[in-house]
Amino acid sequence: MQRVLVALVVSLVLILSGCGGGTQSGSNSPALMAIQVTGPNANIIVGQTEQLKATGTFSAGSSQDLTNAVSWISSNPNSVDITAGGMLTAKASGPVVISAKKGTVTGSFNLTIAPALVSIAITPANSTIAPGTTVQLIATGTYTDNSTQNITSTVTWLSGTPSVATVSSTAPTMGLAHAVATGNTSLTATQGIVVGTTSLTVSSASVTSFTIAPVNPALALGVSQQFTATAGFSDGSSQDVTGVTQWQSSATSVASITVSGLASAKNIGSTTITGSFGGMSANSTLTVNAANLNSISIKPADGTIAQGTKVQLAAIGSFNDGSTRDITHQVTWSSSNPPIVSVGSSNGIASGITPGLVTMTATLGSKTSSTSLNVSNATITSVLITPTAVTIPTGGSQRFTATGVFSDSTNQDISTVVAWSSSDTTVATVSNTSTNPGFAVGVTAGTANINASFSYAGATATGTDSLTVSSATLASLSLKPTTAEIAPASGLQFTATGTFTDGTTQGMNALLTWTSSDSTVAILNLTGFATGESAGITTITAKTGSVSATANLLVESATLTSVQVTPQTTKVAAGFQLLFKAIGTFSNGDQQDLTGFATWTSSSSGIATISNVQSTAGRATGVQPGTTTISAAFAGQVGTASLTVTNATLTSISITPGTASIPVGGSQQFIASGSFSDGSSLTLNGQIPWTSSNPAVGTITSAGVASALSSGTSTISASLKGVTGTAILTVQ
Repeated sequence: MQRVLVALVVSLVLILSGCGGGTQSGSNSPALMAIQVTGPNANIIVGQTEQLKATGTFSAGSSQDLTNAVSWISSNPNSVDITAGGMLTAKASGPVVISAKKGTVTGSFNLTIAPALVSIAITPANSTIAPGTTVQLIATGTYTDNSTQNITSTVTWLSGTPSVATVSSTAPTMGLAHAVATGNTSLTATQGIVVGTTSLTVSSASVTSFTIAPVNPALALGVSQQFTATAGFSDGSSQDVTGVTQWQSSATSVASITVSGLASAKNIGSTTITGSFGGMSANSTLTVNAANLNSISIKPADGTIAQGTKVQLAAIGSFNDGSTRDITHQVTWSSSNPPIVSVGSSNGIASGITPGLVTMTATLGSKTSSTSLNVSNATITSVLITPTAVTIPTGGSQRFTATGVFSDSTNQDISTVVAWSSSDTTVATVSNTSTNPGFAVGVTAGTANINASFSYAGATATGTDSLTVSSATLASLSLKPTTAEIAPASGLQFTATGTFTDGTTQGMNALLTWTSSDSTVAILNLTGFATGESAGITTITAKTGSVSATANLLVESATLTSVQVTPQTTKVAAGFQLLFKAIGTFSNGDQQDLTGFATWTSSSSGIATISNVQSTAGRATGVQPGTTTISAAFAGQVGTASLTVTNATLTSISITPGTASIPVGGSQQFIASGSFSDGSSLTLNGQIPWTSSNPAVGTITSAGVASALSSGTSTISASLKGVTGTAILTVQ
């Protein structure tokens, strides 16, 4: 019996000693549950070393450094050497998995090894250029896997003798060498410890000939032309000197030209394009014609205005490439009866003088178009000013709009024909000019009444709105974007926001002085719109008084490699519009929205046209059922998309929000969506007229933005092709 008990005890001890997990032993030892492998960097290059760490997690919840206790394994020993202590050395490029194993438990670490740079070659090598000219150097890196890559934009460029030649080491002109004076210099491109070197000789050759091309070209309205310049030198060499030539257009109203030689046709006529370099000049006569113009349409068509008011007529040209362009200032305007309606021959502003019906005509070249304009006998009953009860800081601004309500119950924007005034110009001023009507500026703290008066045909009405100017003053300015990239001949609108001492913010664009630190790179208009001239970097500054803000603008030197048009395939009903976008991709990977700067065309103008007007660029209009190819061209690259025009009809219009309640002085954006007989839908804002049933309560713009004037209710309507949608606006 005793022997049996001893045997049982021994067996029990053996069983207990066999319990446990992983590599641990003993009845009280926790089991190893997992191993975590970590490293400083999961992406390294050939030749780099890195210490890995293995951390074990045990069943009791504890952890322990097992780096020196695990077995280290590489999934690709040809790529990595790893020591028993977890120190790895990268030998070849590619992905590799490093594992740490102890017993039956394994942890892993995914590592990507990039090839190391071995050498840098610079091309063109050992070149010779003339003083005042440039050469673009390219740095090509060779790597441990024998691959090569253009690394021009990532190396550091240096000239050994800057007095002979400089080389740019800043984007976007990296690697561009400029000859300063006769002599020799070494040019280097460095990345890490790897250096590439070449020599550059600046000759003593002088300019003996200079030509520009093309010679005497004819250009269709709205199209661009790149001019190039070539110089011949006394040593028999010749060079493309387009980028260092000074370009000029004798008639910028006919065609403008950038500092990089890109001309844009703006009006019918002729201009002399002059290029100058090295004391020599060459001329080319650029003729802009309308041979590509198919037809002209006038907007608004068959309009009506009250006597004593004005309307801006717009002429839209349809061209044989399916594009449309705003040619309002290119056509010649005329009125069939000037005593009833007078019109500016070059600007299309029509003034209703006395009741009657006239024919308004726009003519360009051999094309002409007419529409009727009726001047009603309605007289003014009231003038409404929006927005109402505004408070602005000292130095701030507010643009007011005057809406006239007439005896026939019609209403009309009369901001350009009323007489604007301020009751106290020491508190606030208001502009009464035709170019900037109703623009008020706060002068000092206080309250002033802003008045808009209209008087014609024996009837007079004045609208009044209070404007409070607070004692807050401008504390700081900020610009958006703070950094940006554009291509030559494209542009970008900067937005300036002022922060005032009371914490309020306000848009300040129209009140600032805008400058570019380098006008050869980009130029600015009065409201902060920048246009790219040539590759480089410039600082954009917006300033008022002692307060200023800056932003950096880079104009691309990288080559545009593609233009993508979106949507790629879509449809729209005849008579309706759809917006396309053009996105450009450059050789350095940068992307830019080129929608407003590309030249848009339609392969079949009978099926659809597409706008090149800046404000509506890329907006296609369906003409009749069929399929057409929409194209966007910029800097030699073209993107395309397919547009199918259907015979679907508009069945309903819905407006969102369906009901809106806003306070006096507030605003509300309404969106009109159309549903069609083929089940499709389309946002109609921008192509549908809006009305307010009670303009004394709230007015609404052509973009669907309602402004609340007084308490009450108004029905907001959007109507098109006999279909109407409505919403209710309540002003509290």
